[in-house]
Amino acid sequence: MEIKTYNKAQLIELIGSRTFAEMPVIPISSHRALSHVSNPRADADDTLMIIAYDQNVMVGYLGVLADRIYNVKGEGYKCGWLSCMWVNPDLRGKGIAKQLLTTAFKAWSDHILVTEFTPEAKGLYDRSGGFNDLRVSSGLRCYLRFNLHEVLPKKNGKYKTYLPILKLVDSVANIPNGIRLSFFKPSIASLVSFRQVKEISATANAYIISKRNSSFERRSADDLSWILHYPWLIQSAPTAESIRYHFSSVADRFDNHCVEVIQSDRIVGYLHFTIRDGNLKLPYCYFDPECMEDIVQYIYKLMYDYRLNMLTIFHRELTSYFEQRNTPFIYKRKILRHYIISKALDVHFADKDSLFIQDGDADCVFT
Repeated sequence: MEIKTYNKAQLIELIGSRTFAEMPVIPISSHRALSHVSNPRADADDTLMIIAYDQNVMVGYLGVLADRIYNVKGEGYKCGWLSCMWVNPDLRGKGIAKQLLTTAFKAWSDHILVTEFTPEAKGLYDRSGGFNDLRVSSGLRCYLRFNLHEVLPKKNGKYKTYLPILKLVDSVANIPNGIRLSFFKPSIASLVSFRQVKEISATANAYIISKRNSSFERRSADDLSWILHYPWLIQSAPTAESIRYHFSSVADRFDNHCVEVIQSDRIVGYLHFTIRDGNLKLPYCYFDPECMEDIVQYIYKLMYDYRLNMLTIFHRELTSYFEQRNTPFIYKRKILRHYIISKALDVHFADKDSLFIQDGDADCVFT
């Protein structure tokens, strides 16, 4: 067994190689690799990909997203978020995942974090003895329209067989639901406007920086512009490359929708939404508290205008609002997101309960 690590230059060389072109399974999509390389928080020698080979055949891989995180004192620490672990199913149980994890710890000086992991991966992390809990965030999945054809196949692959039937059920159920929704109209105060933007202005950046105290990742224009210009998902039908990748790299619809919230000619909020197929998320959200009602109404309007089915949100104040108020949603379900942190990094975060983790922190903004 041979374990190879890839930094920026080596990752670019890999995706441009004949070996990559001929791989039946690839460890990363080309546009995801370019995103890693363009990450303003990634240094030239950072390990971004770890691949296990057996006789020159890839049998497992582990991606790492370079980042910097901050405690409430503002002290920053370089770190890597583990992402997209895969091991050949025929070789599971042979310690390959453990070797990948051990290599990641060594490459990143034990400064490692993980979220959005599978139960199988959680078992590996627990057995390693190298992690503590960082946070279990409570969120909501809110359904505006019936979308069983999207939800059920993700829960269990057997439902893909019944996709035409599920789409028919959704279509029929959404007829009376559409009539119900026609009586609910989003209402935004006339003194507040929402201006969609494609770039982050200096004024918006200054506002974001003013709101990021106690923020875990302390994003600014450089980071948010990178996220906008180098997504991991692109709007496309399946491609020859995407079908060789075990993680999502294309979607029928994917877009970043960013807006400045304006009141009396000044910015009072900046919102970064992502739209994936019929689903809406709010990865990054900064706003003055008195604007929350208008932001909620804008979320409704966005879902109406784009005919979106579902909202997924972890932002504490907004989640609390949707839990406690009457809403146009037909169903609201509580969900959890678990974050773990390496013990070596955790010692710097005794104040971790006071940290504000945005929905998009880690690699969540990209998926």
